[in-house]
Amino acid sequence: MPFYSLLTPAIVAAYHAVTGLSVVLVPVLGGLGPAVAIVVFTAAVRLCLHPLNRAQMTAQLSAQKARAALAPAVQKLQRKYKNDPLRAQRETVELYRANGVKLAPGIGLGLVQIPVFIVVYRLFVSPTIGGHHNGLLSDQLFGVGLGSHFRDVFSGSSVALGHVAVFVALIAALAVLATWSSRRMRGSAALDAVPATGTSTPAPGVTKLMSLLPYFSVLGAVVLPVASSLYVATTTLWTLVERRRMVQPAQS
Repeated sequence: MPFYSLLTPAIVAAYHAVTGLSVVLVPVLGGLGPAVAIVVFTAAVRLCLHPLNRAQMTAQLSAQKARAALAPAVQKLQRKYKNDPLRAQRETVELYRANGVKLAPGIGLGLVQIPVFIVVYRLFVSPTIGGHHNGLLSDQLFGVGLGSHFRDVFSGSSVALGHVAVFVALIAALAVLATWSSRRMRGSAALDAVPATGTSTPAPGVTKLMSLLPYFSVLGAVVLPVASSLYVATTTLWTLVERRRMVQPAQS
């Protein structure tokens, strides 16, 4: 039995929430109603998760400050065991543990959120919900079905430029968000990915990989339905704004 099948009741509840929002918004926004319902629902989910994200960020920032305070001691250990890197790393880890510094702060809070994101993801990609047709994917955005894929634009005898424009706009929006996210990751890599050895700069390969990860969302817009792209764009934008607002006060 797939893990997500255990989450079927939550997926069904989420489906009714989005379709209910769509019913309310369509008389006001017309054809944009279903798409806006996805955006509003995604934002509402992220708002509910905000306390967990704040607690996770607080734990990470606290650990960063603690590591910074221990940096002189860590450097002393590295000099002492410069010919034995494994011993230096082991002593550093022991130093962190003795001072109550967690190497993976907030990881539990992050794991708690995974089922929520699985529920939302399945809602926007599954053709059926609770054994019934996923009517959400039958709605449209400027004539393009929310369940449509980029390849569908080219599957007919002719190509509708308006439909292509919808996908191009989504891909462009995700590319902008990915670039913003990538720059933020590069800028904060020394703080967010301090290795166990206590050095202030992560390995160049790690930093490069982290900076490339956001661009997978752009690939998602090519292979996933329109509804999923709207969800990814909304949740990515929320994450960027949320982290910026939480980090700035903590650093000031």
